[in-house]
Amino acid sequence: MSSRALFLSLNNQIPPDGGRLDAGGTYWADPTIYPPPEREPIDDINYIPLPAIGASAAVITRLVEPGFNGIIRAYANNFVGGGWTEGSGSVTWSILLDSAAVPGYDLIPASLGSPANPVYHPSGFRIMEAQTLILQVTNVSVVLAGQLIGGRFMGYYYPKEYDDPSRGGNP
Repeated sequence: MSSRALFLSLNNQIPPDGGRLDAGGTYWADPTIYPPPEREPIDDINYIPLPAIGASAAVITRLVEPGFNGIIRAYANNFVGGGWTEGSGSVTWSILLDSAAVPGYDLIPASLGSPANPVYHPSGFRIMEAQTLILQVTNVSVVLAGQLIGGRFMGYYYPKEYDDPSRGGNP
């Protein structure tokens, strides 16, 4: 252990996961676990009318700002109104990054919390500079009667230079 690592360790500045010191003696901590002071919050919430049968619509769209990466830690989607049964598949949601579903989040058949009470993901999912994050709803077979679709994304951006230097800034 270097003298710098020993100093950090003795002063309780190394997080529980141990972190790492790079070759220059600089400590690195994962910004998706330990948010840096320069983080910028993400808290998007929106409601839209249910689209027509067979149509899809974006509930929330967010373009990741230049120079930043981020993490989404909580999300929600819900249906307000009649004519839909939770889990039926007559309305589905998808969380998309650059038009591709986040693994496990395509054809979601149920509400994942509500915008007022979002679900917290155990580890979150990454969003990278210049990516477009979308919560999309598809009306498979619900007759329109003034229903609303709600959604929410919560997390934060951080300067992309905080990503792991040993991986070239890639997650």
